[in-house]
Amino acid sequence: MDKIKIVIVSGNIDDKIKIKNLLDDDDFAISAFLEYDNMAGLKIFGYKPDIVILVYDKKEGGIFELAEQIYSQQQGISIIMLSANIDVELLKTAMQYGIKQILSLETTRSELKEAVMKSYNLEKKRSSENGSIKKSRSKVISFFGGKGGTGKTTIAVNTAVTLALSGKKTVIIDADLQFGDVTIMLNLDPKNTIYELTQEKGELNIDNIKSAVALHGSGLEVLAAPKSPELSEYINEKTIALIINILRPYFEYIIIDLPPGFNDTTISAIENSDIINMIANVDIISLRNSKVCMGILEAIRQSEKVKLILNRNIDGIIGKKDFESILGTEIILCLPDDSRTILPSMNKGIPFVMGSPRSAISKNIKAYAASI
Repeated sequence: MDKIKIVIVSGNIDDKIKIKNLLDDDDFAISAFLEYDNMAGLKIFGYKPDIVILVYDKKEGGIFELAEQIYSQQQGISIIMLSANIDVELLKTAMQYGIKQILSLETTRSELKEAVMKSYNLEKKRSSENGSIKKSRSKVISFFGGKGGTGKTTIAVNTAVTLALSGKKTVIIDADLQFGDVTIMLNLDPKNTIYELTQEKGELNIDNIKSAVALHGSGLEVLAAPKSPELSEYINEKTIALIINILRPYFEYIIIDLPPGFNDTTISAIENSDIINMIANVDIISLRNSKVCMGILEAIRQSEKVKLILNRNIDGIIGKKDFESILGTEIILCLPDDSRTILPSMNKGIPFVMGSPRSAISKNIKAYAASI
């Protein structure tokens, strides 16, 4: 059976950690930790969880409105509330807003597991009786590197194109807002970019975003970076998060090409990603930068999402084993040093999975895309 996907909503980091530890079980997967804000509902719908755990706090407004929004708009999601104090009034109010169960914050591991399993099975039965179609699950995959020149954009673009060619509904966001190269690698010159999108009047929605994306011949949809570096100042971390979460219900895969290094928009994209593919070359400088990046990702509690891709993998003093032992991170893909394939692909604006489909690097990318 698939793991039961859970989203935890709380304004208290200690409560989040405590609940995460209680749910450390092979049957469960924590999809996200969210705050109570005006985007919480949208984010939850994007993650398509089976269970939402709300931590009750009198200081937080809109908890019950969020519960009602989930219950009324998203069949297949069950809500559990945890509270430091439980009284008759709280129980009565919770039931009115569609919350299945209320447990104490001091609940045990076994009690919480039993509550999750019971809520999941009841909701599954309700959905089945109502003829509900199984929920689709989008994946947000970011490609990131500690420094420039690792081949990050090349890998992100070819992965996205491969997914699109296989019939998956896929969009790529060029979040390297100052020096994005995604459109060059796809030989596109779109009229609109993420900058024009931010200039739209009114609330950002899927129609606005659809009007800003360009369509590649592979079927891949592309949200391009601004055409001039100075325009990046108009895009902030909230805009990036909002775009990702608006796109989630409409795409199976959202690929994000991030700039090297960390800034507010990069961190926002990382926090809203399901997988972070860190790209590294097999050399001592790339190993050092990757180690530094892992430290930062651990500090912002995102390291569990990280997968490592080694690019230009050649025999030398530094090797795969060094990266595995020093970074302690799973290496999911090793790509060969294949400049004969990659350079013509970049210069022509034709992804190598299309222009050189039989090359070793194309076969590796296709195998990786199939695995996700």
